[in-house]
Parts: sequence; structure tokens; C-alpha cells
Amino acid sequence: MNSMRLNYLRLYFVFVFASGAMVLQAQTKDSAADVLATEALRVLQTKCNTCHVRQNPGKVFTRITMERYAEKIDKQVFIKRRMPKGKDNHLSMEEENTLRAWLQQYPRKP
Repeated sequence: MNSMRLNYLRLYFVFVFASGAMVLQAQTKDSAADVLATEALRVLQTKCNTCHVRQNPGKVFTRITMERYAEKIDKQVFIKRRMPKGKDNHLSMEEENTLRAWLQQYPRKP
């Protein structure tokens, strides 16, 4: 094989390898974000939707609506400490950490 062709093949393999690594990294980030959103939704469903279904059906959390209400969730749960209501319906430390981690994707507005 001549040296020019060999150099071309080396560049091709480097490009293919680098492209594959970037795609894999992007998929891993998306997967981690999906897992976190799923865990946050589980918290919202078990601690919030149980009451919202009856008292505030317009604000029942789903995978779609939870992003829309992220700022309000942060405000009501962590700033004002008004939610979730009920003496037996408090968030565990793990649930708080899950929601906080998920909310980091949505920066607080001043």
C-alpha cells in the first residue's frame, strides 16, 4: 500500500472512532437525563399527583407538563416550602435530592 493511501485510511479510522465516541457520549448524557427525569416524575406522581388529581387537576404532573412547571415546583417545594401538603406527605432526603438534581437543568430566574 502506498503511504498516501495508508495515511488516508488512518485519518478515516480516527474520524470514525472520534465520531462514534461523540455519539456515545451524547447518548449517555441523554440517557442520564432521561433516568433523572423518570426518577423526578416518580416523586411528583407519588407525592404531588395524589392530591393534585383531586384538588388541582389542571396541574397533574406528567413527563410533558413537569418541564413546564419546573420553576413553580422549585418555588413551591424548595423556596416557599408549601408543597407537598399534608403532615404525612413530606419528601424524604432522597426525594428532595432527586428533585433538586432534576431542577438544576432549569436555572432559577431572578
